[in-house]
Amino acid sequence: MPKDIEQLVALATYANAYLNARHLGINLDLFATHNCHGIDFMKKSVVGIAGATSIIARNASAWFLYLRDQNAKRVRIHYKGSDYSELPDHIAAAFVGGGGSWLLEVQFEEESHIYVRQSETGSFKDHFIIAEENWGHIEQNYSSIEDARKRLNRVLKQISDFASKFDYTKHWSDNFETSRKVLYDFEPNEADEFIPYGLYTKEARQLIEAAFSSWVFGGMGSWNDQAFSGEDHDEYGFLSSDLYDAICRAIVSGVNSYP
Repeated sequence: MPKDIEQLVALATYANAYLNARHLGINLDLFATHNCHGIDFMKKSVVGIAGATSIIARNASAWFLYLRDQNAKRVRIHYKGSDYSELPDHIAAAFVGGGGSWLLEVQFEEESHIYVRQSETGSFKDHFIIAEENWGHIEQNYSSIEDARKRLNRVLKQISDFASKFDYTKHWSDNFETSRKVLYDFEPNEADEFIPYGLYTKEARQLIEAAFSSWVFGGMGSWNDQAFSGEDHDEYGFLSSDLYDAICRAIVSGVNSYP
């Protein structure tokens, strides 16, 4: 799973726990330091001057405090597939900035602030910058936990069956079957170092974990690097694209189920 998506999940998770005062004895500062380090949070500050920004928080913990002081209600994540047909998202995901668009939505009583990630060349820090203020709440177009689980399970079964037909991809079939087991057998526990125990329902936590374990999209040696011909090639492309979309939307459904 790409680090930027993991970080997005962590930011939304810890921010919601902080805003709802549901720390449950959790040291959120420690979680944020381990999983969300090297981030500045910024907003545009000068009208008419391109690139002019001001820093509102220099780390995740300070951002949580900023959100609370601004009376934020909750944080949501959103994913949108790209509109480019030349390079499908599941292939483009192997490259920096590819694979569709992700954003953070901070919801207030009647409006939202939309944050997008900006990476600075030559810097070890990422920036989340407020791209839009005074924006209406983004429509909740993500699936329920139950529907997202059913879809991910179905797609994993289909792509596992496909991979099992070829000797050189049978091990990929095993990987997909392992992810299916995670979807229903994973047991959240207090030793988890990424998502604190008790913040999500068991079903939502299983969905997020299964989505993470299903990620097979990369460069050389990844699922993207397999080769097929004829109708098998077409089916491989369709199933890979379907899995990629199911994973991304499963993550959104899981994270946005809380609180």
